[in-house]
Order: sequence, then structure tokens, then C-alpha cells
Amino acid sequence: MIVLEDVRKTINGREILREISLTVKPGEIHAYLGHNGAGKTTTFRLTLGLLVPDSGRIEVLGLNPLRNPEIRARIGYLPEYDLLYPNISVWDNIRRYSLLKGVFDERELRDLLEFFELRKYSKKKVSALSSGTQRRVAMARTFLGSPEVLILDEPTKGLDPEWRLKFKRFLKDYARKNSASVLFSTHILGDVDEVCERVTIIRNGRALFSGSLDEFRRSVPARGVLVKVREVEKALAALEKAGYAPKLLKGYILVENAEPSDVNGLLVGNGITVEEIKRNEPSLEEVYSMLYERGIAHP
Repeated sequence: MIVLEDVRKTINGREILREISLTVKPGEIHAYLGHNGAGKTTTFRLTLGLLVPDSGRIEVLGLNPLRNPEIRARIGYLPEYDLLYPNISVWDNIRRYSLLKGVFDERELRDLLEFFELRKYSKKKVSALSSGTQRRVAMARTFLGSPEVLILDEPTKGLDPEWRLKFKRFLKDYARKNSASVLFSTHILGDVDEVCERVTIIRNGRALFSGSLDEFRRSVPARGVLVKVREVEKALAALEKAGYAPKLLKGYILVENAEPSDVNGLLVGNGITVEEIKRNEPSLEEVYSMLYERGIAHP
């Protein structure tokens, strides 16, 4: 469990965070999104107990991370940049980190090397590896000690498509099986759609939105209606006669500035069978961009 309540932080006279509040429940993957410089890394450092908040409350697993630094052994942190020891082997990198964290277990180390497909690199220096392989070393390190809280900063950065997919599946399964609370930052909104249940958007240190993924999608208006019919020409004519400007889009008719009930009623009233009708929802990227550009906090 991660709880931030009205957290403020000023660094060198600049207010980095302004009353940030969010909760990440056990078993939940929570996306924390914002442009570079929005305050995400500062939030992570506060959550880890590496910075002191100016005001507000921070709890990790029911404890204040500043007063209880021992809880860091129960947290897995993956920074945006891997911060590995370049001149020692993969095995020694992970082993050294596990000893520093106080969770050394040789069997676990071997299992993590196996899962992240690092066994054949175990004796190689990290500096000799590709960036994607180095990222997998950092990932393996993150899961040492089966952490109950995960803080992941751009976790799929540098991974090829196969490993991005594999990691996302692993993360969802891990959070569910271990009731782990996961705070997940990324610029790849497709990853958010696939793994996250809740989303918080920050801009200039202030939360613009915090809620479920469905609420996030609905925070900006739909872009009309998509309808599928067999009698396409007849449907187009009926819609144009009613004052709409329908367009063909990937097997559907797109009707902008319309509601599904109105379009359905119009077509059925003209003797046209509607096979499918749905709102034309904006993509996550479009929702994010619209919220960010407006810069208005969503209730």
C-alpha cells in the first residue's frame, strides 16, 4: 500500500509538488504520468524516503518511509536509468545489490537470471551488454526479495517488443499473486492501457486527474459514434438527409457530434438494421494530450 496525502515539496526555491494525493492499493498497478520535469521522480524519491516532504503525509506499507528506512528492503525500485556497475559481471551486480538490500538468496538470484534470460550473460561485464539486456539486468535486480511495493520509472524503456510484452504479462501476474502495490511511470500509453487499473496525471507538480482508467477515458468528450450496417449507401443517405456529415472509417460509418441513441433511432426508423454501434472514444494519447494542454484539474 502506498499513500500520499497533500504532499508538497520545494527544491531550490521551486515548488516541485503541490498537494499531491494518491493511493495505490495492494494488487493494483497505478500509472503516474506527466511530461519530463512534472515531478514524477521527486514523488518516487519521497516515497522511498530519500527526500523530506515540506508538508503532507506519506505512508508505504503503513509506515513513514523516513522514520522507517528498513521498509526499503520490501520495495523494488527501477529507476529510468539503470545505474548498474559497468565493470563487474551481471551475477556480481545482482548479488551485490541483494547484499546491500539484505535479501541475498542464491536460489532466487538464479531464478531471476533464468526468467529474465540472463543466465548466458551472468559472467559478462555489464558494459559489454546491449542497452536492452542491461535493462533486463536492472529489472531482475528490482524483484529481489519479492517486494511488496514496486516503483517503476519507464520500465519498458529500451526493451524490444517481445520483452515488453513478456514483462507486462509478468508484472500483472506478479501484482495479483503477491498483492503488490505498483506505481508505474511511462511515456508509452499503450502500456498503461494493458496493465494499469488507475491513473494519476501531474503537470507542474499538480494533479490534473486521478481515477480509474475508465474515468480517465471519459474525462474528455467522445468524438461521435461508430456504426456498422450492411446497407451502407442507404445509411449514408439517411444520415446526410438528417444533417450529419458521415464518413467511412475502417468498416464503420463515423458520425461526429452525435449520440448512439439518436443515430440508432434514425437508422432503425429508416428501415436499416444496425449491426453494431458504439462511441468513438479518443485514444489514451489523445485524452492525455487534451487534459495536459488544458491544464485544468479534473474532479
